Amino acid sequence: MRRLIGLDPADPRRGLAIDEALLEAAHGKGREAMRLWVNDRAVVVGRSQRVRDEVDLAFASRRNVPILRRVSGGGTVYHYPGNLNVSVVLDGGPGTGSVRETFRLFGEAIADALGRIQPAIVSEGNCLLLDGAKVGGAAQARRGDALLYHTTLLVRPADLPMEKLLLAMRPRYRPGRVPSRPCPTVSLEEAVGGDVSMEEVAARVVRTLSDLLGGPPREGRLTAAESARAERLAREKYGDEAWNRSI
Repeated sequence: MRRLIGLDPADPRRGLAIDEALLEAAHGKGREAMRLWVNDRAVVVGRSQRVRDEVDLAFASRRNVPILRRVSGGGTVYHYPGNLNVSVVLDGGPGTGSVRETFRLFGEAIADALGRIQPAIVSEGNCLLLDGAKVGGAAQARRGDALLYHTTLLVRPADLPMEKLLLAMRPRYRPGRVPSRPCPTVSLEEAVGGDVSMEEVAARVVRTLSDLLGGPPREGRLTAAESARAERLAREKYGDEAWNRSI
């Protein structure tokens, strides 16, 4: 398995596109990967959600926050440079069982990694929680036996108030399609009351996931085909309002 790490904030369209390109490459080809990455600001809605139910469009526009749709299910999240995104792409094998089992396996592993920083973090469903507040949330997408599991971890406090962007954080949230799960949030820095290094969190997550998956991944990079596919997806899909506002 390859290890792909990029902790400098990058174009969120390309960030989502790389995940999909890796999932396509894993499907039937065995090109597995563990990826840790950071996006610039964006609201990211789940595959089957309706944007107008989930996002304060006027506020997002005023703050120049793009609204993107990812390939996986689940609820809406806010990506910003204080988030660490963790993606695991597998082609069958351990970790690719039922949706529930996959969330449990990876959630418990990542909770264990973060527990070295804040011991009270627990995994429940697709969420990582600290005293009922969300530290991270996960989603999945599948192509045959191939799996994309990805989660967003709040390392530093959000640079914008979540309730200003995400309608699920407001009292009268009534979505017409797949709902987000409104929950208070807390970053690792807020939880420990001090600085938390993105590099430290990434290193701990890599070690714990390596134990789960049977050995340390080798340092790698995108293949030329994966890179070209990601660039095309970023331009023609994640950069296209017809996809991002498709529901």
